[in-house]
Amino acid sequence: MKKKLCLIILCGFVFLASCTPIIQHDDPFYNYNDADFPRDHLPLINPVEATRERPSSPWGLKLLNAIYIDLPKSHEEDVLEVYTYYRIEELEIFAVKNGVIMAYSAYVNEDADAYIQDNFFHWFVMVPADETTKGFHTEDEFLEYIQTLGVEDPDWQTPDEAFDMFWETGCLAWIPDCE
Repeated sequence: MKKKLCLIILCGFVFLASCTPIIQHDDPFYNYNDADFPRDHLPLINPVEATRERPSSPWGLKLLNAIYIDLPKSHEEDVLEVYTYYRIEELEIFAVKNGVIMAYSAYVNEDADAYIQDNFFHWFVMVPADETTKGFHTEDEFLEYIQTLGVEDPDWQTPDEAFDMFWETGCLAWIPDCE
């Protein structure tokens, strides 16, 4: 009985080990970490990562730096109201190219002020090396800006596609020690 139990446990460990990528990167930020389960971690450029709470949850992307939008003057004098973006909710597509992270989400915070809802950012650019984060209302503004960074034709992918590749191989095109 003990031998069967030990064999079952050993088979379980072998199965679990075969389900996760074996690759260990020089920078542990880029490693898959079982300790995060059920939260999924999709490394972009250190320290920026996309995450989701569980496989059925939408992906989100924490911004490198918060983005602030001033609301039109309120009814009271000397009161400045701002809306702050800390995270891209419901990330739909993203691209990583030449050290630049680009992202798109159609999400609009329905609890935000009407002005913000009408002017919500949907396109985002982060450059970790420069510690810059920018948001754009339109695709044209976004495309114009990324060209100033030397980026044309981003290789868009969904977070699910990228995570599946990361899960299977432990590598993604932008991870420094992946070929």
